[in-house]
Amino acid sequence: MRELTFKGYLLSQLQELSGLNSTSLYTFSHLSCHNARLKDVLTLYLVMYTEENLKDKLIKKFDYLNSSCEKLEGLDDDNAEIHLQKDSLSEYRTVYNNFLYQRNRKEQENKLKKMICVKISEVKKAKSVSNYRIYKEMNLNPGNVNAFLKNEDTSKVSLDTARKILAFVNEY
Repeated sequence: MRELTFKGYLLSQLQELSGLNSTSLYTFSHLSCHNARLKDVLTLYLVMYTEENLKDKLIKKFDYLNSSCEKLEGLDDDNAEIHLQKDSLSEYRTVYNNFLYQRNRKEQENKLKKMICVKISEVKKAKSVSNYRIYKEMNLNPGNVNAFLKNEDTSKVSLDTARKILAFVNEY
């Protein structure tokens, strides 16, 4: 699975906030005059990933983008985290922090599933519950449950399923 990039995240946010499955910067520019969140995401995309001549055309046509783009002058992938720490750029920092959360979400979920797996193992041992009992009673895939509980393979179950297994073992 590919790692989420800031460019990809911004494009997906433009589509989500506009309600359109489009990549047209003209369309997003037109819609962003009435939507501040869309404007913030669009401004970041324009400054960081749009060719100068296209960006200039859009700013000329949609002049309300000019001041926002000037605020972000000099921003690029290499200095985004540091550049967006300025107090005057808090709305853009929020977009960037949301991106970081999305990008690292899977890693955080895997850490949580690993902790849940350890807890399940402790409770299983104390209550003498077998893996067979867990996947039969809960109607789960035996291979995935065994891989998760024996090998701590966090890719085999969802976080929700791991929580359900823990609840089952605790109530057993």
